Amino acid sequence: MEVAISEFKAKCIQLIKSTAESGEDLVVTLRGKPLARVTGVAPRNRVLGGQREAFGDDVSDSVLVHSDFGSDWEP
Repeated sequence: MEVAISEFKAKCIQLIKSTAESGEDLVVTLRGKPLARVTGVAPRNRVLGGQREAFGDDVSDSVLVHSDFGSDWEP
């Protein structure tokens, strides 16, 4: 999709959000010539335990899941 720089300035946030949702690049033009390209970034899907490999094989499940933060909240 192409949009003139004046329209981009007026609708910047809306255009960036729609670019991110559609996945289609947005080309900003100045006097009909391409000036910039806006590309949306897909949101990352976070997975519980996704960084597990960073701890190595010597860390057990109980260390990764167990925490004692509850004691910080007790009066």
